[in-house]
Amino acid sequence: MKYAKIVFWSFLLSVVCSLNLQAAEPGVQVRKGPTDIVNGIALADEDITVSNEFYKIAFAVGTTPPWGVPHGSIVDSALFVDGEWTDNRTALIDFLPHGWSAWPSESQRTHIVEQSPDRVVIQITRDYDANIELITTYTVTSGSNILDVSTRMTNRGEKTYEDLLAGYSLCTLSGYMFGPWGTVERGYDQVAEDWFGDYVLGYDEHFAMAVHYPGFTDFAWGTGWRDLYRKQTLAPGDTVDLAAWIQFDDIGSAAGVMRHNLALNEKPFGTVSGVVRSTEGNAVAEPVVIFEKATPEARDMLFAWTVGENGTYEIALEEGEYAVHAVAKGYSLTAKQRITVSPGENTLLDFSNISKGGEVVLSVVDKKTHQPIDARIEVVEGPEILVEYVGARTFFTELEEPGMASFQLAQGEYTLSVSKGADFTAREEMVNLSVVSEGRHALDQAVEQLIDLPGSGWYAADLHHHSDILDGVTPPDYLVRSQLAGGLDIVFVSDHDSIANNEQIAEMAKSRSVPFISGIEVSPNWGHINVLPIPLDGRDVSIDPGATVGEIFARARELDALVMVAHPYITYGYFHSAERDMVPGGWDADFDLIEINGAISTKDNHKALQRTWEFWNNQEKYYLAGGSDVHDVWRYRSGNARTIARVDGDFTLEKYYQALKQGNSYVSFGPLVYPEHAFGQTIHVPASGFDLYFKTVSVHGVDTITVVTEGSRFNDDGEIEGFAFQKNYDGVGEQNVSVALTPKKNTWYALVIEDGQGNWAMSNPIWVNVL
Repeated sequence: MKYAKIVFWSFLLSVVCSLNLQAAEPGVQVRKGPTDIVNGIALADEDITVSNEFYKIAFAVGTTPPWGVPHGSIVDSALFVDGEWTDNRTALIDFLPHGWSAWPSESQRTHIVEQSPDRVVIQITRDYDANIELITTYTVTSGSNILDVSTRMTNRGEKTYEDLLAGYSLCTLSGYMFGPWGTVERGYDQVAEDWFGDYVLGYDEHFAMAVHYPGFTDFAWGTGWRDLYRKQTLAPGDTVDLAAWIQFDDIGSAAGVMRHNLALNEKPFGTVSGVVRSTEGNAVAEPVVIFEKATPEARDMLFAWTVGENGTYEIALEEGEYAVHAVAKGYSLTAKQRITVSPGENTLLDFSNISKGGEVVLSVVDKKTHQPIDARIEVVEGPEILVEYVGARTFFTELEEPGMASFQLAQGEYTLSVSKGADFTAREEMVNLSVVSEGRHALDQAVEQLIDLPGSGWYAADLHHHSDILDGVTPPDYLVRSQLAGGLDIVFVSDHDSIANNEQIAEMAKSRSVPFISGIEVSPNWGHINVLPIPLDGRDVSIDPGATVGEIFARARELDALVMVAHPYITYGYFHSAERDMVPGGWDADFDLIEINGAISTKDNHKALQRTWEFWNNQEKYYLAGGSDVHDVWRYRSGNARTIARVDGDFTLEKYYQALKQGNSYVSFGPLVYPEHAFGQTIHVPASGFDLYFKTVSVHGVDTITVVTEGSRFNDDGEIEGFAFQKNYDGVGEQNVSVALTPKKNTWYALVIEDGQGNWAMSNPIWVNVL
């Protein structure tokens, strides 16, 4: 009975939507072969594109989907907006039988079950772990902006599967993500609360795309993607049906999503409507009205928003109390008003004090040379516009005009941070600013560069960084601007299974006379592998993510490239999968570098570091490298983890690659180190012992220095045990350290350094042979 009501409400909503949305060609259309979605990747003859009046979706039947997921997933989508189709808005929509992994899967079959102008039904049949049969059914209906999805999971094996995280993934190609409501920290293994809501959405100014999954129990998310799961246990013979709804709206509003979700959950609701006018009394053309709701901890958080037309707006909301304010592009936030929404009632709420924002023009120079420098500018304190396409909070100086930035801010009091190489070679500079309506605010700011790494023969690169391919949202020019503002000496990109932006980024780096490394992140489901450098000379450089690990490594060697194991111990890390016998072809040792990753947990990085020490214990010379794994430069800093390598004499990229290969490098989140003996070098010492000498520097002061060796390990609290030396230095900015060591046999020593803000650096080893 409940699902009959859901169908009724879905139909009713579709009718409502059809009155408000402009339709494309009537009826449901099916196209076999390469998709006609602009920038779509479903280009095989076997692929299927289905469309109705509101959206198109393309199924990867012959095309290999991203991240090594099985065939049959939705890899492209487009929306009909203002009389024309958008380009591709989706990297992936798919059912996941267990968390991140839809793999291992040996067989996949796509079948058109029903085809008529009124309705098309696509059925995807797969297996999971050989024992579980998955039948996912997608239903496209004429006149509806909703895609109905249902998956039947049947355990046809003889073992019980406990606590499978079964659910749906949404990964967009552009814009922003929201939900589950009340969450702020990205990551895995998050458990749902009753008050979280049961939907997520991707959006920008011109579209919203949502997944509704009532009853979800767990979730995970990162830049550009959201996963919702229901925890399931399947004994032999058990079957479970899991229904979800995908919604496509042609405006960057949560109002349609809220209304459909209320219908799905049969919740009583009221409406809020009103008019938004400027301080001059004029109706604001496209006001954005923002609704915040308090979590159980009494924290107001973004709950929903609606976009008005010619000053008027309306939204349906579940009963409760809300804090509401209005804004628009180029305008300032109004003061918050508090309202109570009651079932079946309309609450009138007008805004008459919305004012235009002001322009900020900022010139940034080096404090010593007074020359323009690249910089990152962030709003530290000040009015925050929660709908992200309306008001940004992070800005960069121009690529073509270094040192200059121009941007809009809402009226109000601000503190801005201005930085180049923050945490590494400089500190942030704080700027207080009062923005007045329609004002022009010209500022000059100097940033003091405290440390010159290249001047000492050391060069920094972020060896894991994305542009706007798949779940990345950073256009090429912003990647370069962000990396230069991070104080990196080399520009680098490594997109998932693509080098589509590499040549453009290379040209931009060249325009600034900055070296560029072309990379790629090969992304099978069992473990991501960064390969660098990738030639850009026109030859075939493709690497099949569906290949075995040995084939992937061998293909990298054909390209004369280095192989780095990315985030080795997360769910889709090579070491994680290898230890569970989940790697196609089994363990292969032909890699060079092990990544310390700036986007994952400290615990997982400790696992990677611990495993690297174990390799060194066996004299296996794999070396550490670091990368930020940044997908969105507005949210996260490029180079927050970086690889700093020693190059003797004039810099060349070939020398840098050789330094990585030989371990003449270290990974840092902030502290810098200058060793007497090069990392990766073998030194011969007398049996009576020797002094290990190095200098370490941090703009935040040096807190703790640890020398690790054989027997060193992390305990459950993340503390290092079995070290050769450890001392606290109470935040002094620079330390010259000499450690007396007496090795009993051939061994290795490496450094772990922590600064006054908890940032750490970890070196590659110095190999010691005892005479």
